[in-house]
Amino acid sequence: MPEVRLGVPTIVGSMRLPRRIGMQPALELLLTGERIDAARAAEIGLAGRVVPRSELLTEARRLADRLCAGAPLAVRAVKEMAYRGQTLPWTDAVRMGETMRRVVGATEDAAEGRAAAAERRPPQWRGR
Repeated sequence: MPEVRLGVPTIVGSMRLPRRIGMQPALELLLTGERIDAARAAEIGLAGRVVPRSELLTEARRLADRLCAGAPLAVRAVKEMAYRGQTLPWTDAVRMGETMRRVVGATEDAAEGRAAAAERRPPQWRGR
């Protein structure tokens, strides 16, 4: 089977790609229109990891299992802060992060996480 190659639509990609991978590799991809292989995509930060095609589904399921093991409200808050924190001024990002930490820390899931750790058992998340 042929190996995976990636390309970037120039107009759509030009809006977000430089912020994602940096100006130099973004302009190289956008201005040349060349396709890159998975190894180059990982090298410039466009792909998180590269695995053989035969291991792709197994590796994707492993990652999904790890992601789903976290407390859903905390995971949602972290994801929200990761995205918003990129565009907010530093002080606003810190304030929002502290607010999110307090809100999530007051949930039933937070109490469950503390109890599960104390009892040395897996937590039972409820999303509350």
